Amino acid sequence: MAPAQAQGQKRAAFAAPADAPPGTITWIHLEKLTGQDCATAPVTFGQVFRPGDLPGESMLVAKYNGRPLPTQVDARATNDDGSIRHAVVTVQVPCDADDAAIALVKTEGGSSGDHRKSVELSDVLATEFDARLRLDRSGRTWSASARDLVERVRQAGGCDGVDFFCRRWLSGPLVSEWIVGAPVSGPDGGAHSHLASYFAIRAYGPTPVQRVRVDVVTENNWAYVDGVRNYDYDARIDVPGQAPTVHEDVTHYRQARWHEVRWWGASDRAPFHAAQDPAYLQSTPAVPSYGEFKLSDKMLADVRQDCPPMRACDIYKQMQTTGAQPQIGPLPRWSSAYAINTGHRVFRWMLANSDAMGAYGVHYRDKKTGNALSLKAHPCATTLWPARTADCPVPPHGDDRLPGCGGEGKAACKSPLNADAAHHPAPTYMAYLATGDWFYESEMRFWANWALLWQNPKYRDYAAGLVHNTQLRGQAWMLRSLAYAAYLLPDEASHKAYFNDVVRRNIDWYNERYTHNPKANKLGAVTSYYSVIYPSGGQQRTGYATWQHSFFAWSAGNMADLGFDGADALRDWVSQFQIGLMTAPGFCWELASSYHVRLRDKRKSPYYTSFAEVYRNSFPDLVDAGCEPQALNRALTQSKGKQRFNFPPRTMVGYPKSGTGFVANFQPGLAASARADRPDAEQAWRRFMDRTLPIDYGSNPQFGVVPTEPNRP
Repeated sequence: MAPAQAQGQKRAAFAAPADAPPGTITWIHLEKLTGQDCATAPVTFGQVFRPGDLPGESMLVAKYNGRPLPTQVDARATNDDGSIRHAVVTVQVPCDADDAAIALVKTEGGSSGDHRKSVELSDVLATEFDARLRLDRSGRTWSASARDLVERVRQAGGCDGVDFFCRRWLSGPLVSEWIVGAPVSGPDGGAHSHLASYFAIRAYGPTPVQRVRVDVVTENNWAYVDGVRNYDYDARIDVPGQAPTVHEDVTHYRQARWHEVRWWGASDRAPFHAAQDPAYLQSTPAVPSYGEFKLSDKMLADVRQDCPPMRACDIYKQMQTTGAQPQIGPLPRWSSAYAINTGHRVFRWMLANSDAMGAYGVHYRDKKTGNALSLKAHPCATTLWPARTADCPVPPHGDDRLPGCGGEGKAACKSPLNADAAHHPAPTYMAYLATGDWFYESEMRFWANWALLWQNPKYRDYAAGLVHNTQLRGQAWMLRSLAYAAYLLPDEASHKAYFNDVVRRNIDWYNERYTHNPKANKLGAVTSYYSVIYPSGGQQRTGYATWQHSFFAWSAGNMADLGFDGADALRDWVSQFQIGLMTAPGFCWELASSYHVRLRDKRKSPYYTSFAEVYRNSFPDLVDAGCEPQALNRALTQSKGKQRFNFPPRTMVGYPKSGTGFVANFQPGLAASARADRPDAEQAWRRFMDRTLPIDYGSNPQFGVVPTEPNRP
């Protein structure tokens, strides 16, 4: 089905010049962030591409007013056809290019950069660059130096020669980046048992190096170490020639991390911001499509621009809290806003709340490998202490449960922040997509891993990573986080192959249980134990949440858009429910967004076989009214008693004007279902969009998703 263009699901965020150079794929819009005088300055950003737009044998070059600029492309993820899926792009731009449009152009042959030598560690050490981290508490100081670690790597001949964390992230004549990290050291040189620091050192060329961007990361994350606990300290970061950054009275929670970006040399901040074209972003499989609406000026004026260490900022501290939360949705509020408006203010808002993700206790780094803990190696790893691990399929690991608090008293590990699978956001996905930064990439990996770690190992089938033994909304968001990590992580990243296997196993499980099972219910409902959980008509476990099904249907559709095998069949099967609620005879579609509907008479009864049966048993007081708009409206008014239904006919129930109400919740799943190979799919979407009260998503864009067009080059 081709979604209706009348719904205005695509639009340009900024006007691209009419005279696009031949081969233009997309544009970026430059915002100059400093007033410093210069001839040229670098801008680095992450860029996602449609499949086939940038074949592996092609090059990418940035052009300004038709003139090629020095360009470096570090491919991070590729598609099955060899085309680049995601890359970190660096362009040397003229400093007078403020408010300029830069074309990203595919070239056949030639070079997208220059042939000068790559920036190397020796070039970094030829400068006075350093970044020093100090952690002070009770007269004792722990510290780490970026320069010291880099010198050790140089003396060892590269990352392979050192016994601490070392990775090369970018490589080329315009920019090279290394990530080095080790435990912080005490006054006697001894390593701290829990606290570690990492430095992502991005040195800009061409040589001699005059600019270095350093991301200083502080972690309390080791997985299997004794005595895990919180630590209190004052933190200070010093970079030569710049004022220090100081964070006082930090309580660093266990299994948490924070970071701070600093600059050395010619800049004290990023010289430019590269605002990507939202229309192109939304045309890729990587980003949902959003409807035609403008973000609220009032909202944008108030959004935060940073987030201090160990703060939740706009994310709910206790994610398990009921009700609407700004991080809940296909993308959280700030990331969906960035998909619509990529300007610097929204960009900073998105990064601030992506930084806050580090404060939650979900991070488990394996000290032996330096990577996030692997469930493939530790199939019984779990944060759930009541879980049984005696029957672990890999006995040598013994009790793989992650350690509890090792400090004295509950306060030693107490945190005001609690993550919950049923309410967690897409973890730093858009932040990594837009920046290509290691911190956000690793954060995305930690959270996807945690989505499996928090479960009982037996329930997830150990390393198989199945997610069906939790609430339906939890299944939806866990599949979302796993699929996004599998899709966007760099090709060489640890966990990428594993996450791809986990997503495939989950799709296979659902298809075997539902799609290809002739005994499955006829409604398209996901009826695993934790899905049909609500009481209805006085009977326990007979009610099914329409909004949770919507989340799952969107997640299945998202996996299909991302290209996971079998996900299109799963999407088509679950779409029966969304489409049936909107179009099936005997079901008044105005009630499709009810909090829940009844699917069976009793807990162990067979499921109903038609939506008319669902309607009769869910809304017995409304059956006699029929679906004629005026009569149904009167019946709704009477059924709600004092809470009168003061809305015009053809209004869907469930906070119909709210951007976070149940009507809004219903939209993403129906948008995914509109792509399904099902009768009435287009009719269901059109009926939804033709309802009387549209929603203004300007302040809460996260549910304003519309059907995607087929993603083609």
